[in-house]
Amino acid sequence: MARHARPEHYPAPYALIDHWRKHAGHAARMYASEAREVSTLLTGETAQNLIRVFLLQDRLKGLAEKSDFTARHVHVIGGGVMGGDIAAWCVLKGLVVTLQDRAPEHLGRAVSRAHKLFRKKLRDRYQVQNAMDRLIADHLGTGIKKADVIIEAIYEDVKAKQNLYRQVEPVMKASALLASNTSSIPLEKLAEHLQQPERLIGLHFFNPVAKMPLVEIVTQAGNPPQLIADATRFAKGIGKLPLPVKSHPGFLVNRVLMPYLLEAVTLLEEGVSATEIDEAALRFGMPMGPVELADTVGLDICLSVAEKLSETLHNPVPESLRRQVEAGHLGKKSGQGYYT
Repeated sequence: MARHARPEHYPAPYALIDHWRKHAGHAARMYASEAREVSTLLTGETAQNLIRVFLLQDRLKGLAEKSDFTARHVHVIGGGVMGGDIAAWCVLKGLVVTLQDRAPEHLGRAVSRAHKLFRKKLRDRYQVQNAMDRLIADHLGTGIKKADVIIEAIYEDVKAKQNLYRQVEPVMKASALLASNTSSIPLEKLAEHLQQPERLIGLHFFNPVAKMPLVEIVTQAGNPPQLIADATRFAKGIGKLPLPVKSHPGFLVNRVLMPYLLEAVTLLEEGVSATEIDEAALRFGMPMGPVELADTVGLDICLSVAEKLSETLHNPVPESLRRQVEAGHLGKKSGQGYYT
């Protein structure tokens, strides 16, 4: 149990273990203990906060009721970790997905990761095979014209994304959603060269896609209300919690997350050990410490987002972060970051 939950934050499982250890086999004592422990737990801070989280999640789910949009075919552009995992998740939720990347080897790795996810989640080999049949490597992008939703998930570069939209817009269906998974670039900038810039919306997923429930629905001025409703409906349809945010630097999650991660790196530069910093965060209640989280996200991604947000949020970028990236120490994906 201790591997999964700390007793100072999740008292219920420990209360249950103690309840059985002290009173098992004695009916009257068990009834008395249960009445006492359950009432204490229900009125405690943890239970009340979990109820609040449930109600907040319920409110986000309710946002999707303004549309009857249904997607059957999703086209994902970008076969890296994020794009590949978005594609795999959509397949897992019953959709047909075409996955495009200019490097065929990226598609091979994405399909391999998807197969692992399907085996873990589906168990039955026939269901796994059915899922694999619905994930189509599409190096040339032929799936664009058939797709109900097109999700761009390439690297964070304005010109590269703009050039991609120029190719996609003339081919896509009039009713299709065009979405970017950008983590920090304002949509207004990305949509500058579109014939219909108001068509572009943000669907910002989080890593790892299979575990993180939130998707930011990023909107810009001019997005039709129906488009926003349809994007929200799509997010809920694939089992995610749609969170509406405006197209401002960092949106919501990164606007909160980056100053937190950068402060952890600043503490490292001041001589505090990574394990001390992470343990303090775990004691506070975070599921993972900020240094380990930075290594998991990728230090190159942290640096890219930090540079984009530094002017807006007035957060200087720590030099040690630049040095790590220049040395090729990118975190878990390279085997070395602030941790080995």
